[in-house]
Amino acid sequence: MSQQCFRMKGTTLTSIVLEVLHFEPDEFDTQLAAKIASAPHFFTRSSLILHLNATMSATEFELLVALCRRHQLQPMAIKGETDGLKATINDLGLADISQSKLSERSLTEAKAAEPEQTPEPVTETVTITKTTEVLKPAKIVARPVRSGQQVYADGSDLVILGAVSEGAEILADGNIHVYGTLRGRALAGVKGNTEARIFCQNMEAELVSIAGRFVMQENIQNKCWKQPAQAYLDADALLIEALTKRSADAIGE
Repeated sequence: MSQQCFRMKGTTLTSIVLEVLHFEPDEFDTQLAAKIASAPHFFTRSSLILHLNATMSATEFELLVALCRRHQLQPMAIKGETDGLKATINDLGLADISQSKLSERSLTEAKAAEPEQTPEPVTETVTITKTTEVLKPAKIVARPVRSGQQVYADGSDLVILGAVSEGAEILADGNIHVYGTLRGRALAGVKGNTEARIFCQNMEAELVSIAGRFVMQENIQNKCWKQPAQAYLDADALLIEALTKRSADAIGE
Protein backbone atom coordinates (compact mmCIF):
# COMPACT_ATOMS: atom_id res chain seq x y z
CA MET A 1 0.00 0.00 0.00
CA SER A 2 1.37 3.42 -0.95
CA GLN A 3 1.90 6.02 1.76
CA GLN A 4 -0.43 8.97 2.02
CA CYS A 5 1.09 11.94 0.18
CA PHE A 6 -0.78 14.81 1.82
CA ARG A 7 -3.33 15.95 4.39
CA MET A 8 -5.73 18.89 4.18
CA LYS A 9 -6.42 21.02 7.27
CA GLY A 10 -8.35 24.16 8.05
CA THR A 11 -6.35 27.11 9.33
CA THR A 12 -6.67 30.64 10.70
CA LEU A 13 -5.06 33.03 8.23
CA THR A 14 -4.31 36.71 8.69
CA SER A 15 -4.68 38.50 5.37
CA ILE A 16 -5.15 42.03 4.09
CA VAL A 17 -8.27 42.94 2.14
CA LEU A 18 -7.63 45.80 -0.28
CA GLU A 19 -10.93 47.32 -1.40
CA VAL A 20 -10.62 48.97 -4.80
CA LEU A 21 -13.12 51.83 -4.80
CA HIS A 22 -12.08 53.10 -8.22
CA PHE A 23 -8.96 52.44 -10.27
CA GLU A 24 -6.74 55.11 -11.77
CA PRO A 25 -3.28 53.52 -12.16
CA ASP A 26 -1.05 56.49 -11.26
CA GLU A 27 -3.14 57.52 -8.23
CA PHE A 28 -3.42 53.92 -7.07
CA ASP A 29 0.33 53.40 -7.38
CA THR A 30 1.13 56.56 -5.41
CA GLN A 31 -1.39 55.89 -2.63
CA LEU A 32 -0.38 52.24 -2.29
CA ALA A 33 3.31 53.18 -2.03
CA ALA A 34 2.51 55.67 0.74
CA LYS A 35 0.45 53.13 2.66
CA ILE A 36 3.17 50.49 2.51
CA ALA A 37 5.80 53.03 3.57
CA SER A 38 3.80 53.68 6.76
CA ALA A 39 4.42 50.08 7.97
CA PRO A 40 6.77 48.28 5.57
CA HIS A 41 7.43 45.28 7.79
CA PHE A 42 3.70 44.67 8.08
CA PHE A 43 2.75 45.01 4.42
CA THR A 44 5.79 43.62 2.59
CA ARG A 45 5.13 40.10 1.27
CA SER A 46 1.71 40.05 2.92
CA SER A 47 -1.02 37.94 1.33
CA LEU A 48 -3.73 40.06 -0.25
CA ILE A 49 -7.40 39.71 -1.10
CA LEU A 50 -8.59 42.21 -3.71
CA HIS A 51 -12.19 43.37 -3.21
CA LEU A 52 -13.46 45.03 -6.37
CA ASN A 53 -16.24 47.53 -5.69
CA ALA A 54 -16.50 48.59 -9.34
CA THR A 55 -16.34 46.73 -12.62
CA MET A 56 -12.96 46.61 -14.34
CA SER A 57 -11.72 45.52 -17.74
CA ALA A 58 -9.36 42.57 -17.99
CA THR A 59 -6.52 44.94 -18.90
CA GLU A 60 -7.19 47.16 -15.86
CA PHE A 61 -7.37 44.13 -13.60
CA GLU A 62 -4.05 42.75 -14.88
CA LEU A 63 -2.45 46.16 -14.23
CA LEU A 64 -3.95 46.27 -10.71
CA VAL A 65 -2.45 42.88 -9.87
CA ALA A 66 0.90 43.86 -11.42
CA LEU A 67 1.07 47.05 -9.32
CA CYS A 68 0.34 45.10 -6.12
CA ARG A 69 3.07 42.59 -6.93
CA ARG A 70 5.51 45.38 -7.79
CA HIS A 71 5.04 46.68 -4.24
CA GLN A 72 5.78 43.16 -2.91
CA LEU A 73 2.20 42.37 -1.98
CA GLN A 74 0.99 38.88 -2.87
CA PRO A 75 -2.56 38.80 -4.28
CA MET A 76 -4.08 35.38 -3.72
CA ALA A 77 -7.84 35.86 -4.17
CA ILE A 78 -10.49 38.18 -5.58
CA LYS A 79 -14.03 39.02 -4.51
CA GLY A 80 -16.67 41.54 -5.50
CA GLU A 81 -17.34 42.67 -9.08
CA THR A 82 -15.65 39.82 -10.95
CA ASP A 83 -18.06 39.43 -13.88
CA GLY A 84 -16.11 39.22 -17.12
CA LEU A 85 -12.83 38.54 -15.29
CA LYS A 86 -13.10 34.79 -14.71
CA ALA A 87 -10.61 33.81 -17.40
CA THR A 88 -8.12 36.52 -16.36
CA ILE A 89 -8.38 35.51 -12.69
CA ASN A 90 -7.59 31.91 -13.64
CA ASP A 91 -4.72 32.96 -15.92
CA LEU A 92 -3.15 34.94 -13.06
CA GLY A 93 -3.37 31.95 -10.70
CA LEU A 94 -5.84 33.62 -8.32
CA ALA A 95 -9.01 32.39 -6.64
CA ASP A 96 -12.46 33.93 -6.98
CA ILE A 97 -14.03 33.99 -3.50
CA SER A 98 -16.93 36.29 -4.29
CA GLN A 99 -19.36 33.98 -2.50
CA SER A 100 -17.21 33.72 0.66
CA LYS A 101 -17.98 35.62 3.84
CA LEU A 102 -15.02 37.39 5.45
CA SER A 103 -14.65 39.08 8.83
CA GLU A 104 -13.09 42.48 8.18
CA ARG A 105 -11.53 44.99 10.63
CA SER A 106 -10.10 48.43 10.08
CA LEU A 107 -6.30 48.64 9.82
CA THR A 108 -6.11 52.17 11.18
CA GLU A 109 -8.13 51.73 14.36
CA ALA A 110 -9.99 48.81 15.95
CA LYS A 111 -13.77 49.17 16.03
CA ALA A 112 -17.00 47.22 15.77
CA ALA A 113 -17.68 45.52 12.44
CA GLU A 114 -19.44 47.68 9.88
CA PRO A 115 -22.13 46.28 7.54
CA GLU A 116 -20.46 44.83 4.47
CA GLN A 117 -22.09 47.37 2.19
CA THR A 118 -20.21 50.18 4.02
CA PRO A 119 -16.59 49.57 2.94
CA GLU A 120 -13.48 51.13 4.47
CA PRO A 121 -10.59 51.90 2.06
CA VAL A 122 -8.31 49.20 3.49
CA THR A 123 -9.26 46.49 5.97
CA GLU A 124 -7.50 43.77 7.84
CA THR A 125 -9.06 40.32 7.68
CA VAL A 126 -8.90 37.43 10.08
CA THR A 127 -11.25 34.47 10.25
CA ILE A 128 -12.63 34.20 13.79
CA THR A 129 -14.32 31.10 15.17
CA LYS A 130 -15.75 31.33 18.66
CA THR A 131 -14.44 28.62 20.95
CA THR A 132 -14.96 27.44 24.51
CA GLU A 133 -12.03 25.03 24.42
CA VAL A 134 -10.01 24.77 27.64
CA LEU A 135 -6.53 26.18 27.08
CA LYS A 136 -3.49 23.93 27.24
CA PRO A 137 -0.37 24.75 29.28
CA ALA A 138 1.41 27.84 27.96
CA LYS A 139 3.84 27.51 25.07
CA ILE A 140 7.18 28.98 26.20
CA VAL A 141 9.76 30.20 23.68
CA ALA A 142 13.17 30.81 25.28
CA ARG A 143 14.82 32.41 22.24
CA PRO A 144 14.22 35.72 20.44
CA VAL A 145 11.74 35.58 17.56
CA ARG A 146 13.55 36.81 14.45
CA SER A 147 12.22 38.76 11.46
CA GLY A 148 10.23 36.50 9.12
CA GLN A 149 9.51 33.90 11.81
CA GLN A 150 6.01 32.99 12.98
CA VAL A 151 5.22 31.38 16.33
CA TYR A 152 1.70 30.11 17.12
CA ALA A 153 0.44 28.77 20.46
CA ASP A 154 -2.39 26.45 19.47
CA GLY A 155 -4.97 26.27 22.27
CA SER A 156 -2.77 27.97 24.87
CA ASP A 157 -1.06 31.14 26.07
CA LEU A 158 2.26 32.12 24.49
CA VAL A 159 5.24 33.27 26.54
CA ILE A 160 8.25 34.80 24.75
CA LEU A 161 11.26 35.18 27.04
CA GLY A 162 13.20 37.34 24.59
CA ALA A 163 12.44 40.04 22.05
CA VAL A 164 10.19 39.88 18.98
CA SER A 165 11.86 41.48 15.96
CA GLU A 166 10.32 43.64 13.24
CA GLY A 167 8.72 41.44 10.59
CA ALA A 168 8.08 38.58 13.04
CA GLU A 169 4.59 37.39 13.96
CA ILE A 170 3.41 35.76 17.18
CA LEU A 171 -0.08 34.32 17.59
CA ALA A 172 -1.93 32.60 20.41
CA ASP A 173 -5.42 31.31 21.12
CA GLY A 174 -4.93 32.69 24.65
CA ASN A 175 -2.81 35.48 26.12
CA ILE A 176 0.60 36.64 24.89
CA HIS A 177 3.43 37.62 27.27
CA VAL A 178 6.63 39.13 25.85
CA TYR A 179 9.42 39.60 28.40
CA GLY A 180 11.49 41.70 25.98
CA THR A 181 10.78 44.28 23.30
CA LEU A 182 7.79 43.61 21.05
CA ARG A 183 8.55 45.05 17.59
CA GLY A 184 6.67 42.64 15.33
CA ARG A 185 3.01 41.64 15.13
CA ALA A 186 1.18 40.10 18.09
CA LEU A 187 -2.26 38.51 17.69
CA ALA A 188 -3.94 37.04 20.78
CA GLY A 189 -7.29 35.28 21.04
CA VAL A 190 -7.09 34.40 17.35
CA LYS A 191 -10.02 31.94 17.58
CA GLY A 192 -12.31 34.52 19.12
CA ASN A 193 -11.27 34.65 22.79
CA THR A 194 -12.24 38.22 23.68
CA GLU A 195 -10.80 37.83 27.21
CA ALA A 196 -7.26 37.38 25.88
CA ARG A 197 -4.61 40.04 26.56
CA ILE A 198 -1.16 40.99 25.31
CA PHE A 199 1.56 42.01 27.77
CA CYS A 200 5.04 43.22 26.89
CA GLN A 201 8.00 44.80 28.65
CA ASN A 202 8.64 47.31 25.85
CA MET A 203 5.91 48.20 23.33
CA GLU A 204 7.19 48.96 19.80
CA ALA A 205 4.80 46.70 17.90
CA GLU A 206 3.90 46.94 14.22
CA LEU A 207 0.42 45.65 15.02
CA VAL A 208 -1.47 44.19 17.96
CA SER A 209 -4.74 42.28 17.75
CA ILE A 210 -7.23 40.74 20.18
CA ALA A 211 -9.89 38.42 18.70
CA GLY A 212 -9.71 40.12 15.31
CA ARG A 213 -9.67 43.77 16.48
CA PHE A 214 -6.54 45.51 15.24
CA VAL A 215 -4.45 48.57 16.08
CA MET A 216 -1.44 49.48 13.95
CA GLN A 217 1.86 51.09 14.82
CA GLU A 218 0.94 54.69 14.04
CA ASN A 219 -1.83 54.52 16.66
CA ILE A 220 0.26 52.61 19.20
CA GLN A 221 2.92 55.36 19.05
CA ASN A 222 0.38 57.81 20.46
CA LYS A 223 -0.35 55.68 23.53
CA CYS A 224 2.52 53.96 25.35
CA TRP A 225 5.44 53.75 22.92
CA LYS A 226 8.62 52.12 24.31
CA GLN A 227 6.92 51.46 27.65
CA PRO A 228 5.71 48.34 29.45
CA ALA A 229 2.17 47.90 28.15
CA GLN A 230 -0.86 45.71 27.86
CA ALA A 231 -3.58 45.39 25.20
CA TYR A 232 -7.11 44.18 25.92
CA LEU A 233 -10.71 44.52 24.78
CA ASP A 234 -13.19 46.77 26.54
CA ALA A 235 -16.59 45.99 25.02
CA ASP A 236 -15.64 45.96 21.32
CA ALA A 237 -12.78 48.48 21.51
CA LEU A 238 -9.12 47.43 21.61
CA LEU A 239 -7.30 49.43 24.27
CA ILE A 240 -3.53 49.75 24.73
CA GLU A 241 -2.24 51.27 27.94
CA ALA A 242 0.99 51.55 29.91
CA LEU A 243 1.49 49.16 32.80
CA THR A 244 2.17 50.51 36.25
CA LYS A 245 5.69 49.99 37.61
CA ARG A 246 4.40 47.27 39.91
CA SER A 247 2.76 45.43 37.00
CA ALA A 248 5.84 45.87 34.80
CA ASP A 249 8.09 44.43 37.50
CA ALA A 250 5.82 41.38 37.58
CA ILE A 251 6.57 40.50 33.95
CA GLY A 252 10.33 40.91 34.39
CA GLU A 253 13.11 42.81 32.76
